[in-house]
Order: sequence, then C-alpha cells, then structure tokens
Amino acid sequence: MKYFLLKTDPQFDTAPIINGWFQKIDRRNIRMGKSHNIEKRQLFFIESNPITVFPDVLSFPAFMVTEQLRDVIRLYEPKMLFKEIVLLDQKYAKACTYHLPILDYIDCLTDGSILTKDRSTIISAEIDPNRMNGQNIAYISSVSNLYTIVCLDLVESFLRRGAQGISLQEVKQIAVS
Repeated sequence: MKYFLLKTDPQFDTAPIINGWFQKIDRRNIRMGKSHNIEKRQLFFIESNPITVFPDVLSFPAFMVTEQLRDVIRLYEPKMLFKEIVLLDQKYAKACTYHLPILDYIDCLTDGSILTKDRSTIISAEIDPNRMNGQNIAYISSVSNLYTIVCLDLVESFLRRGAQGISLQEVKQIAVS
C-alpha cells in the first residue's frame, strides 16, 4: 500500500487565513483522549479577502476537511470523531464549514527519513508500513509540526470525488518482509 503526505496545495494562496485559532484550540487536544476539551462546533473569523477560495483540505493551523471529504474518511474510518469548524468572512459574506478529524498519532517514520535539526519539518519521509497498524489516515507523531499521512485508497477516493486544493507527496517505504 502506498502512502502520501496530504496538505493544502500551496498554489491556493487565497485559502482562508484563520484569526484567533490558537486562543481557542490547543493543538495538543487534537487527539484521542483529549478532544473532549474542544467544543463540538466552533466559529472562527477569517481575514477578509474578496477572492478567498475554500479548498477541500486545510492543513494550517490544523488539518481540516470539507463535508464531502469528511464523508469519504468515514467510509474508511467509521468511528472517526470530527469537530465542526465554521469559517466566516463577515465583510464579504463568505462562509465554509470544515471538519477537524481527531486522528491517531503514529510513530511510523524510519531512520531513513530526513528532518530538520529541530525535528519540526519533514524534508524526506520514509515509513515502516507495519507501524501504520491498518490506519488509513493519521498524524505523524515524531515531528513537532502537524503532518497528515493517508493511504492510496483514501487519496483515490478523494480524487474521484473531485477534491480541489490538495497537495500530495508520496512517502518512501522500507521493504516489508
């Protein structure tokens, strides 16, 4: 099974910029066992921009997906918890609802991965697929920045449904014996 790092396409430079995220949501709570500290539904204002585009995936300040991709994820991970995030541009009367998945953190990177010295950024990822424990989507735990890893089947399902604004980086794998 192939795996990919999934994030917002950097060419979507008019994606929404969220105000006040870190004052309302502590990233350490975006995990199983702590997600009860995050309200079920939250409203965030975004920086006003007449040409804001809402991609199907937002990777900053946290990984979030639109309703369509949330429904696809639920096909693969039926017990997945989500928190609803509403983004609102008051000036231009634009809004979009995203869903914040509560994913497992998996230590799947091998010694063949190249990280920055402070272990915040992945330069080149190599994983041990056995460590994925059958997960179709997860956060990588051994880096301080948030990285989402997804399996090929899930990526294909996103693309078949016309997902826009996503960027994929294939991940190398060690040989499985």
